[in-house]
Amino acid sequence: MKYNNIVVSGDVGTGTSTLALGLAKKLGWKHLSAGDIFRPYFKKQNIPLWKKSEIPDSFDKEVDHDFYEKMKSDEHTVFDSHYSGWFARDLDNVLRILLTADKKVAENRILNRRRSHKETVEEIEKRRHELRAKFKKLYSSENYEDPKYFHLVIDTTQTGVTETIQKAYQEFKKNY
Repeated sequence: MKYNNIVVSGDVGTGTSTLALGLAKKLGWKHLSAGDIFRPYFKKQNIPLWKKSEIPDSFDKEVDHDFYEKMKSDEHTVFDSHYSGWFARDLDNVLRILLTADKKVAENRILNRRRSHKETVEEIEKRRHELRAKFKKLYSSENYEDPKYFHLVIDTTQTGVTETIQKAYQEFKKNY
């Protein structure tokens, strides 16, 4: 088996959580989501979701380091995180998947979500900006969504959930 872990990365609204959860279920693997850590933190601290800059750098680094260590040592886990594809770029045991989507399609997906955090189009754009600024501040000026860091890139603009999961699963099975 070449890959014993999978990481799904992508901009907000591209379907990373949906794909990661779907793959984990299909494979019978664990699912770890950075959003499941950060969203409660935002809520508890009464920080708007788009204000990534208000998250202490030490907390960001702790979560990122924990994910990285788990990507190296754990097995049978699907990771869902904006930055994890970049962190896993040199880990041969991790299948790295990047999701992309048309900006307006991604925004509509976010606006139609049923979650505790409701966002406006302006807040979605601020969140995109803050994610990139925080990454640059903490780690690198590189584009953490550069396709060169990934084994598979899927544009989810017109791809349904089932088709996206199937494409990712097929890529995984080729190297399993």
